[in-house]
Amino acid sequence: MKKTPQKKAKINQEEVLNLMIEWAFECGEILNTHLVRSYEAPLKLIDKGKQGLATEADVLSEAFVMKEIKKHFPKHKILSEEDAFTRELKMEGVKEDEYLWLIDPLDGTNNYFNRVPFFAVSLALNKGSTTIAGVVYNPVSCELFYAIKGGGAYLVRLIGDKEVRIKLKATKKKKAFKEALLSANLSSKRVEKDLLKSFPEVRAMRRFGSAALELSYVAAGMLDAYWEYRLQPWDMAAAGLICQEAGVKLSNIKGEKFDPFGSSVLAADPTLYTPLRKILNK
Repeated sequence: MKKTPQKKAKINQEEVLNLMIEWAFECGEILNTHLVRSYEAPLKLIDKGKQGLATEADVLSEAFVMKEIKKHFPKHKILSEEDAFTRELKMEGVKEDEYLWLIDPLDGTNNYFNRVPFFAVSLALNKGSTTIAGVVYNPVSCELFYAIKGGGAYLVRLIGDKEVRIKLKATKKKKAFKEALLSANLSSKRVEKDLLKSFPEVRAMRRFGSAALELSYVAAGMLDAYWEYRLQPWDMAAAGLICQEAGVKLSNIKGEKFDPFGSSVLAADPTLYTPLRKILNK
């Protein structure tokens, strides 16, 4: 008698999200502990060549999350920044019924190493090519961004001694470039030199050094737009979902459908998105 194929058990997204938040907080403790220690003794560095740097804190934070994922979800696949570097891991695609974790234990390592308090833990869970839950956490500012697909995006902040939970929603108010606060790496070799000359007047340009946090800031309306080339899936997956659930206009720089496995991202206030995309694609 032929056996009927067993369907893979569905997961409870809210329960998974709660675990992700717990793990992000634990990673934050690891990062903050080593950050404080770095004032007395330098952090141990791992040179990843063209891929940049990693610290011992990156590795410990990643090891913690990977251990927890394997304990709770042993059949799930994992793609993580430091693991991808050490094992030269390459994903050959994920089936649509398979679960894949995209994790960056420390997004913003250069900031972290220099003790600039703008870095984050980024955790995302995909089912196939679709991100279904995402968490981005800055352990210094205690900013926690999270989203479940179809369930909205939220920011939890510690204001004084109160924890405030804010639902993120893109504004419908029309915004002009001269009022906008934008974030992009305009000094990068990947940016056309003439772009700076043709760019319209804006209130200010910023460059912070953590894609996950900068995308999350667009979702929260703290930045009006962010774009970057040659990012990795673990840089974009969690924050990309947070942007989508907040109603931010999200795509690659060419204006094509956003894909965390793509190589670029453009996130913008809906009223700025189209003119900004046209400028970037001149």
